Formats: sequence, structure tokens, C-alpha cells
Amino acid sequence: MKSVQSDEYKKYIRSAKWRNISNVMKKYVNFTCQGCNQIFPAEQLEVHHLTYERLGHENPSDLRVLCRENCHPIADNVRAQKTQIRRETRQYNSAQDTYLSKKYGDNYQSFADGGMYEEFEHWSAKKRYGETGEW
Repeated sequence: MKSVQSDEYKKYIRSAKWRNISNVMKKYVNFTCQGCNQIFPAEQLEVHHLTYERLGHENPSDLRVLCRENCHPIADNVRAQKTQIRRETRQYNSAQDTYLSKKYGDNYQSFADGGMYEEFEHWSAKKRYGETGEW
């Protein structure tokens, strides 16, 4: 999956602040890739964001030092897949909420039972896979 990097991100990654953080992280892990545990020269290591939630104000736990050629591209793909799953989950939950609130009213959650959710699943499958609802 390809990620689209914002101008804000690109500017930050070129900043002196980020270079300092990156250098400190590399030294902290003794220039060892946290993916494959191999030692590399500093220029062959990159600092990967596990999340962009605190971009510019990262916690050390938000970052991993990874080798440029192997581990960093893999980590970027994993993050992109997780982001896509979160996006699809939000869309699914929103669709479920819309369906059930239209059918049973805005307070459906106070009396919801498993059957209501199964009904949504069936409706959703029919919408996705045709009238039979089969995968």
C-alpha cells in the first residue's frame, strides 16, 4: 500500500529537530536495526513512525530504528495495512449504526440484541455480494 505524505510531514522530516531525534534514537539502540537486529552505519538506518498521532511531539515508544533497505519498507507496509483496517472498521461501524438506528430508532443500543446485528450482517452481505448474500 502506498502512503501519501503531507507537506507538513515532509517539512518536519527535513527539520533540524527531526534530525536530532533521529540521531539520538540511532545512538540509543547502538546503531542496531530493531527489525533484524543487525548493526548498520548511521546512514543506512532510518527512524520509523509507528503512528503519526503525535507527529512533531513523538514519544520514544512511537518510533523504531530500522534498516533502510529491508525492515523500514516492511514496517511502512504494515502501518499502511493497519491504517486501512482501522478505516474499514470505522466505515463498517458507521454503516451498522446508520442501518440499525434507521430501522429501530436512535436508541436501538439500549435494547439491541444479537439478532439485530445478525440482521445487519445479512443485509450487508446481500449488499456486497448480491441477493444470495453468499461470500
